[in-house]
Amino acid sequence: MERKHVVELVKWKSKPKVSNDEMVSAVDGILPDLETLPGFISQTLYIDEDGYWVDLYHWETREQGVASNDLMAARPSFLALMDLIDPTSVSIAFLSLPDIA
Repeated sequence: MERKHVVELVKWKSKPKVSNDEMVSAVDGILPDLETLPGFISQTLYIDEDGYWVDLYHWETREQGVASNDLMAARPSFLALMDLIDPTSVSIAFLSLPDIA
């Protein structure tokens, strides 16, 4: 069975004194750049009860999701977001639907 897309799960904590509004605005700020990348489908931001932000990115392929990190690295919108994030708290995982018969 062909899988139509993968989900990139990015989790982090903000630096001290960064407000939720600042974080949401910064994440919203990267969306126009993300929309220009090959394979980008959608993005949704959440926050959990422990203060971890969880961003779900849908990509056509895992390879496109992985490549997006290098493609975004120098963009001003991404650098502004990274300035708000505690770099020691970041984790990234890729999820796909299980293979079924």
